[in-house]
Amino acid sequence: MKCYRRIGAAALVCQVWLMRSAPAQAQAQAQAGDAPAFEHPEVSDPMLAPPDPAPAVVRSWDEALAMIRRAPSYLTSVADLQRAIAQRRIALAAVLPTLTATGGLVHNFYTATVPIGAAMVVQPPPTVWSASATASWSIINPRGIYGIGTAELAASVANLSLADRRRVLAGSVVSALLATLAAGRVAELDRVGLRSALERLVLTQTRLKFSRGTELDVDRAQQDVAAARAQLISGDEALRQSREALGQVLGSATPLAAPADLDLDGFERAVVASCRVGDSIERRADVAAAGQRVAIAERRVKDAELLFAPSLAVGSTVGYASEVVTGPNTTWSVGATLSVPLYDGGARYGAIRDARAAGDQARDDLASVRVAAMIEVARASRAVVVDTASRDVARQQRELAARVDARTREGYAKGVGTSLDLVTSAQALRQVEINLVLLEFELAQARAGAVLANAECVY
Repeated sequence: MKCYRRIGAAALVCQVWLMRSAPAQAQAQAQAGDAPAFEHPEVSDPMLAPPDPAPAVVRSWDEALAMIRRAPSYLTSVADLQRAIAQRRIALAAVLPTLTATGGLVHNFYTATVPIGAAMVVQPPPTVWSASATASWSIINPRGIYGIGTAELAASVANLSLADRRRVLAGSVVSALLATLAAGRVAELDRVGLRSALERLVLTQTRLKFSRGTELDVDRAQQDVAAARAQLISGDEALRQSREALGQVLGSATPLAAPADLDLDGFERAVVASCRVGDSIERRADVAAAGQRVAIAERRVKDAELLFAPSLAVGSTVGYASEVVTGPNTTWSVGATLSVPLYDGGARYGAIRDARAAGDQARDDLASVRVAAMIEVARASRAVVVDTASRDVARQQRELAARVDARTREGYAKGVGTSLDLVTSAQALRQVEINLVLLEFELAQARAGAVLANAECVY
């Protein structure tokens, strides 16, 4: 009799075959009705229960984008941009006029009456209130004027850094979402592998019961069951960690997961819709930001040189006092101040050298960022081809491993082969199944990565 290849029925069919191929005495007993009836036991185990569902599910890419906009990692980059805009306003204030108003009230507890001519004057006055306003403007301030352009460049760098952060976060979310799907699928395969190992254990125990196997066969099958259990435990923990990682990248303390029925093609289209592929590596946000930092570093050299430039400020003060000893109650003055830096111990020369060294560092950083971006884009494009080829090979390996495993089980049930062959083929099948699942999701991630490697994401 030939055993079926379906895992669920394999042990039962092989038991029947073993009963029919037993020694002549056993066959005679069976015909006489004295042999006990063998029934395939129901394969059950607490570890075969499916893993606990995720506390929350990210249903779509749009929902993920909405969560990204509330994530601390994204809001930090937004705050950096706001700070850069504020610094630009501070730089502008350095060349604009300033106006200050002050007021005062003084009460004197000890006074004296002083005769002045025919009049008697109380000095100091018992109560004096005063008010004044001062306006000043640095009309010649080369360094301050030049700093406005530097602050504008810094704001541009912050804006580009935010754009690059959006791209990086989108890639992280895509990777985390697909990782939860892959881990969930691997957890399912781990349970299929454990069920298969348990059925192989029943097969070896049945052969031993009919004196067709040995204790070594049972031990090897039990060893395979233990290995399948260990793999299941590890896979479940990987699933939990992937859900936690997705929650972390989306700014949630609650573990999250992608829906098991997620349409990968539709998911890829949604990612492409929110992230436009750039036409040049120089326009990629991190490369453009590094180029702007070089421009800022060069401007800081000029800024240090402007420390030698003189400055001219004008100011005017108007004031009023309720009581004065001499002079009018209202005063008004206008003045100008010319500042010429002469010697500061060499600090300005040190600032120039430091700015030049920082400029060299910025140019080196630009070269490094440009090379890294070019390699990332090239690898992302190549990953699609490589993962597609690997996926196709993995499918062939899975088919071959399934065929070998089925024939090994069939042969073992007929007494051909050893329990080592049975366990080895089972382990190989489990591994290629997992590899195929991982490659399927890696391919989906590679396709999204090819878009995000040089993209501008708007969300």
